[in-house]
Amino acid sequence: MMRRNLFRALIGTTLIAAAAAAAAAAAAQNRAPIRFVVPYPAGGAADQITRLVANEAGQILGTPVVIDNKAGAAGMIAAETALRAEPDGKTFFVGSNAPMVINQAIYAKMPYDPEKDFVPVVGMGKSPLLLVTRKDLGPKSVAELIALSKKTDVRFAMGSASSGNITHLAGEGASRAMGFRVTHVPFSGSAPAITNMMGNNVDIMYDALPSCVQQAKAGRIVPLAILDSKRFPQIPNVPTLKEAGFPGNDASAWFGVMARTGTPRAAIDSMNKAVNEALKRPELIAKLNNIGAQPMPGSPEAFGSFIAAERARWIPVAHLLGIKAD
Repeated sequence: MMRRNLFRALIGTTLIAAAAAAAAAAAAQNRAPIRFVVPYPAGGAADQITRLVANEAGQILGTPVVIDNKAGAAGMIAAETALRAEPDGKTFFVGSNAPMVINQAIYAKMPYDPEKDFVPVVGMGKSPLLLVTRKDLGPKSVAELIALSKKTDVRFAMGSASSGNITHLAGEGASRAMGFRVTHVPFSGSAPAITNMMGNNVDIMYDALPSCVQQAKAGRIVPLAILDSKRFPQIPNVPTLKEAGFPGNDASAWFGVMARTGTPRAAIDSMNKAVNEALKRPELIAKLNNIGAQPMPGSPEAFGSFIAAERARWIPVAHLLGIKAD
C-alpha cells in the first residue's frame, strides 16, 4: 500500500511539474518579442509611423515589438521575409501602397500573392504626398515649375521611394497632369531619396510628409504643393495641388499591419485591439499629426476593404500610364 501511494505521489508530482513547465513555456512564448517587418529603411514615413504605433501597441500588449527594416525591391524583400516566418502571431508585415497594391500592376512576376498570402490586421496611419524640389532648382510655386519646364524643355529627375511606390505612381500622374516630363530615379526608401535631393542629385519628388516636412520647414528643400484636399497645418502657406489648378491628383502613402495567411484569428484580433487602442491615445495622435500622418483605426475587414478600394483605383492608373518596374 505504501509503495502504491508513493507511486501515485510521484506521478502527481510529475504531472504538476509538466503542467508548470508547459505554463512557463506558454508564458515565455507570450513574452517573446513581436516583429514588425518594415519594407523601407529607417527614417522614412513607414518607419516613423510604425515605430510610433508599435511602441504604444507593445505597451498595451505587455510584449515588446521590434522593428525589422528590410528595404528593397518595392517591398518584396520584406514580404518574403515575413512569409518565411511561422504564422504564429509573432511576425507581422507592414503593408503599404506598393507591396500590397501597385506591384500587382507593374511587375510581370512577383514572389508572393498579396491577396492570397497575407490577411489584413489593422491600419496604422496614412499621409498625403508633398511636391518638393531641390533648393537651387529655382521655382517657388507650381506655376514657376511649369514655366521652367517649358523654358528649358528638359525632363526633371524625379526621385521616389522605390519603383512602384505611391511616390512613383502618383508622381508620374501628377507630372503629366501639369504638362512636364520626368525621368524616374528610384531609391530604396524616402529617406535616401530626400538626402539625394538635398545633394542636388534629383530635381523633384512627391514624398509622404513624415519623410520630408521637417526638411521643407527647415528650408533645405522647397515645398510647392500638397496632394490632398486640404492644406497641412505645419506648412499652412503651401497650397494644395487643386488650389494650384490641378484637381483630381490627391494621393497618400498608407501603412498597416498584415499577417501571413494561416495566422490564428486570436493573434490577429489581439494585435488589432492593441493598435486600435493605441490609436485612440491623444499622445500618439499628436505625434502622428506632428509628422504629417493621420491614424487609420478599424477592424481587419475595414482595412481589407480599404486595400481593395486602393487596388480598384491605382492598378488601372498604373496600366493607363504604362508604368513598369524599373
